[in-house]
Amino acid sequence: VYKRQQQRSGNHPRTMNNRYRSSRTNRRRGATAVEMAFVAPVFLLVVFAMFEFSRMVMVQHALTDAARAGCRKAVLATTIDSAQVDSAVRSNLQAVISEAGDEDACRVTISPADFSSMELGTEVTTTVEANLSDVSWLVPDLLDGVVLRGEAAMKRE
Repeated sequence: VYKRQQQRSGNHPRTMNNRYRSSRTNRRRGATAVEMAFVAPVFLLVVFAMFEFSRMVMVQHALTDAARAGCRKAVLATTIDSAQVDSAVRSNLQAVISEAGDEDACRVTISPADFSSMELGTEVTTTVEANLSDVSWLVPDLLDGVVLRGEAAMKRE
């Protein structure tokens, strides 16, 4: 009975230890909040930078793949116009870049441009370019002026 009364009154060593522990825990919670305030912005910056870098690499690969598809179309003997090559490049790129149809956002260059008098074995080069600011998701103005480029070259069949 005496021990129960001591526990209820708060003079028992276990209750005093819990009081000390709870005030220490509250101080630690405050320190954790301050640490989180310093670490969270840096962590989020790194995460968003990874997203942007991954998007840039994905678009770079898509530009190279679209240039290859356009070049493959250009080297076929049945292709007689550069508009067919341009259409093949833009349709290949449409899944990744929504502005692929816009000639300012996505630039396609085919060299040589005239297919009518092209001989077999002539090298055809297709280049596809897009500004990083046009394809960026998070911070389009951060790397303004950076141009992503994909290029492919094949011989006319």
